[in-house]
Amino acid sequence: MGVKGWSRPLLCLVLCLCFGFEWEGRLGRLQRQLENGDARQRREVVRLMGSYPASEVREPLLRALEDEDPAVRSEAAETAGRVRLSDAVPMLLDWLEDEDADVRSAAARALGRIGDPRAVGGLVRALGDASPHVRREAVVALGEHGGSEVVVPLLGRLDDDDADIRVQAAHVLATLGDDRAVVPLVGRARDEAPTVRQAVYSALGALGDQRASAALIQSLRDESEPARLAAIGSLGRLGATRGVEPLVELLHDRDPRAPRAALSALAAIATPDALQAVVDALGIGALRETAANLLATHGDDAVTGMLARALRSSHDPAQSAAIGGALERRLRDAPQPDIAPILAEAIDSGRASAEILLPALARTGDASVLVSLLEHLDGNDAERRAALQALSIYFELHPPDGRAADPLLAVLGDVPPADRVRVVELLGRVGASRALPVIRALLEHEDTALQLAAVQAIGAIGDPIGADALLALIDSPDAQLRFEAARALGDASSPAVIDELLERFLGRDPVDRHALLIALGGALERTGSLDPARADAVRDALLRALRGRDRMLGARVVDAVARWDHPHARAVARAAVGDHPNALLSVHDLGLLRDTLRTGTVPAQLAALAALGRRGEAEDVPRLAEIARTGRWPLPAGAAFALAEMARREIPVGADVACPLLGRRDAHVRANVIVALTRTSTSCPERDPVAFLDVAHASAVRAAAARWLAATRPGPATREILAQCAEQDLAPDVSRACAQPETREESQDADIYAYAFDRQSLLRDELIALRFADGSALVLHTDANAHVRWPDAASGRIMLDDPLRTPLQP
Repeated sequence: MGVKGWSRPLLCLVLCLCFGFEWEGRLGRLQRQLENGDARQRREVVRLMGSYPASEVREPLLRALEDEDPAVRSEAAETAGRVRLSDAVPMLLDWLEDEDADVRSAAARALGRIGDPRAVGGLVRALGDASPHVRREAVVALGEHGGSEVVVPLLGRLDDDDADIRVQAAHVLATLGDDRAVVPLVGRARDEAPTVRQAVYSALGALGDQRASAALIQSLRDESEPARLAAIGSLGRLGATRGVEPLVELLHDRDPRAPRAALSALAAIATPDALQAVVDALGIGALRETAANLLATHGDDAVTGMLARALRSSHDPAQSAAIGGALERRLRDAPQPDIAPILAEAIDSGRASAEILLPALARTGDASVLVSLLEHLDGNDAERRAALQALSIYFELHPPDGRAADPLLAVLGDVPPADRVRVVELLGRVGASRALPVIRALLEHEDTALQLAAVQAIGAIGDPIGADALLALIDSPDAQLRFEAARALGDASSPAVIDELLERFLGRDPVDRHALLIALGGALERTGSLDPARADAVRDALLRALRGRDRMLGARVVDAVARWDHPHARAVARAAVGDHPNALLSVHDLGLLRDTLRTGTVPAQLAALAALGRRGEAEDVPRLAEIARTGRWPLPAGAAFALAEMARREIPVGADVACPLLGRRDAHVRANVIVALTRTSTSCPERDPVAFLDVAHASAVRAAAARWLAATRPGPATREILAQCAEQDLAPDVSRACAQPETREESQDADIYAYAFDRQSLLRDELIALRFADGSALVLHTDANAHVRWPDAASGRIMLDDPLRTPLQP
């Protein structure tokens, strides 16, 4: 499996910059430049200080706040806010009385970011400042402070003479979530400024109080289109059942955006009548696509039933196609066997296209549909292609079934080349050994894609009868074919195959020893225990390869023993540790792993941390927490991953250990800590999961936070927040996590080769972060072949991050 990464030149540039910035004495030189440089240089120095902890830049920043140059002082205020320098609060409070409005604004902005309670009184007074700009900054700053004591002063700004301040006040009150704001906001629902009305409607939706329903329903007639759309959206966020009928009326509005917004609101309200209105909208051509997309993701199994009933009564092919597409998407995550007869009847009656409905039929989870799917292999090219796609889906949900072998063999020679590849793949998935003669013949085919499909099918069938043909391909001039043949050979191996692989590996003939080791690793994993003589021969051959000068071949040895569950494998891994740090992933010696944390190189320490996550004990938790809290980058991310793995193994990682680690600004540390908290359904008293859904956080953090929120705070409010996130977050991994926060318990073997953006250059011995489907992030160096293997990764998508380019978190 290849995972694409970043370009090597850019990675090296970022690496050099990061290490250059942390040279010893750098901060001291910045301080000297602050004292001796010109005003422009001093401003730049102050800005750079924002990358250091407040404790390290306290003195120079306080001096910069008294600099003779106004621009330097303003930059110092910005930086003091960025690093949250509480010692600057007294001086900044004095600035609130300065005659220069820009100075007062800078002070208010910085005080808001610092978040010191001593600033609240001064900021409340600043709400009455003569300058609108200062008042606006004071509103924002008080919102950042939060707390019930700031709500009443902010309510007064809803009557400010400046419309922009009224808008900002509404936004801030929405984020504070205090229901005392509902009635005053309703009172501004008829504000003369359209932008204010829009902000008020949005705030009322965010507050989630049903008292706002009447005002929002009246606002559906607002003459301002943006305000009207905000009112529609807020009715949906409120789940206002009283709004269903007015929203349904909007489905026929002349404004093209209002009906779509009304559909989204109806889906969010999600009462049976609201959802039925969305289903009925599939009959409206202009709304069909929007309704289908909403119905594919909203609601529970009852929506699937509604769509099935709509399909039964539909006589419009376009509407039926939209229903079928929505059903297929819903069934991906929630198979529902009871609707299979409805889909089959719609196909047989011709009321809907078989090409549309066959994939949905396969996803129902009903094992009895196999016969129907196979029957459609006799249709036209389009229908047969849909049937092949549906069969691929079917066998993702069901075990191999030999009944499919003969129909697939029958059409193999009749389908176009592209479809022939899928037929061969299906024959492999079915596991039909009797198809081997036909499949082996395709190994000589001129179509490379068909050759590869045949190789993979032989491996999938796993019958040693196919091994001889694969052994011949180990010497193929095509590198990809050699690689795939090696992998398949490992899956179709036997002890005799192991002997043949060893003989070739130890011989003097020019062979691809990397391919042989890939095959040997798979064979060792498949065959399990070996007789002592054969096991000794394997061990000796691998140790011999390790002693050679070829580091890339040595890395391949490490990968092979990682798949062999045998004491000899662990002995080889220990021998490889010095030159191949990732060999520690296969080491079971806890003493060696713990010692490596004290004395090893950074790559070795990261590997040891990951291995302790898999094999460590409860006594390792405090040490891992200490590294996550105080270690030098990138070790905290590795330690946090280990804690997440321990939580997965039900080793206690309590709130007292995990919650303080959320203060680390590294995205992968936070993501891993949140995963650990999610696995134990643990909340943190001072950390709200919703705050981590903000776009200021990295996508890794946001995706993990969505799952944490679902695990620790189930209920309608959470479902609404996650639905909004799924719809609005532009990062696909975050949107998926919000739409489906529950993770599957299944695991997979993550077999990763990291490539640069050019999709050709391998990232060898580089630091990468692999993000698994449960949100955890494994920070590790690739080996000399740009390879990482991690067993028992959460089943699903794997993403690759560059830890060096992931920004620090708020």
